Amino acid sequence: MTRDLALLRRAFREAERAGWLSTAPNPRVGALALRDGHVIGYGHHQAFGQAHAEENALRDAGAWIAETGRMEPGHVDEIIVTLEPCSARSGGKKRIPCLDHLVQAGVRRVVVGATDPDPRHEGQAFRAMEEHGIEVVHLREDATFAAQNPAFLAALQNPERPWLLLKWAASLDGYTATPDGTSQWITSVESREEVHALRACGQGVMAGKATLAIDRPRLSARDAEGKAQLNCARVLIDGLGSIQEGDPILEEQAPRFWLEAAATSWQEPAWWGALDTRIETSRTADGRLALREPLRILRKDHGLHRILVEGGAKLHGHLLQGGLADAVVRYEAPLLMAGGLGSCVGMGFSAPQDGLALHAEERKDLGPDLRRAFLLDRQ
Repeated sequence: MTRDLALLRRAFREAERAGWLSTAPNPRVGALALRDGHVIGYGHHQAFGQAHAEENALRDAGAWIAETGRMEPGHVDEIIVTLEPCSARSGGKKRIPCLDHLVQAGVRRVVVGATDPDPRHEGQAFRAMEEHGIEVVHLREDATFAAQNPAFLAALQNPERPWLLLKWAASLDGYTATPDGTSQWITSVESREEVHALRACGQGVMAGKATLAIDRPRLSARDAEGKAQLNCARVLIDGLGSIQEGDPILEEQAPRFWLEAAATSWQEPAWWGALDTRIETSRTADGRLALREPLRILRKDHGLHRILVEGGAKLHGHLLQGGLADAVVRYEAPLLMAGGLGSCVGMGFSAPQDGLALHAEERKDLGPDLRRAFLLDRQ
């Protein structure tokens, strides 16, 4: 095994420190920063919207100058990275391209494992690095990268809409609430803390009208001390009729997108403000909202690429039946409720073999609970 390949294998192991549950629809990527042939920094992409692997490796190596917000030239001379560095400056990207960090840091050599499979960016960074005088070594470990990134590759097949993650908490016998709708709290503090982390690493939280009416949620992301973190957008399905002035969903300063049926006449509620946007759509034959076009608008016009769907059960079923969900995450409590409400309503199959297949499981113990996350199998 060559020296470069051995280092790349270490970078792939670094990428495994994060799972697709936190990074999707971005890829899992790992990087090493070297000086004079020695590894002095490790980095991986930890969560969607956060720093990329190359930036984290450069920071870990001490190449970041906080006073200037730039990388220190000459501190790192070589980068090993599992995926072609990002170089695009459009498409709603919120971070500086990794190429810029490499150039600022004076990196002279980059070893890359895989070409970016996104056809919009494929090969661009190779040409750009060579134009800046950076030696590029491409080891063509695309198969290894693909095996590590099923969520990223699947998301590339749906570039017109956000990546949707359906979440619910349930008892061991599969109930998400008592018969009257009471659901607080089925799962533990540890599980609820991770849910807030999932909200924080996304760009939107979605809920339907029943959840708004029964739970009266804030849908905010909060840290362990209960302090509000970055407020992502609220995406509210058919919910205007469930909202009253003073409801918690209206209290925090976050964009609210109301997906509603088209109406010939409509008046804004008294509480309506600059944070509120109405997106109209048609209804399906069974009376539910047609969501594909509103989702396209949320991505194209409002930059929402990842949304956590908090329920309820009818919304979950509608998204699954419409082929609009990408993954599910379930928090299972060691609790038997012997009746109540389920997690998905409205779907049905004539045989178990016809059900929606799941794969790429990520599981974790959270206090007494078990968290299981799956990708939807689109094969």
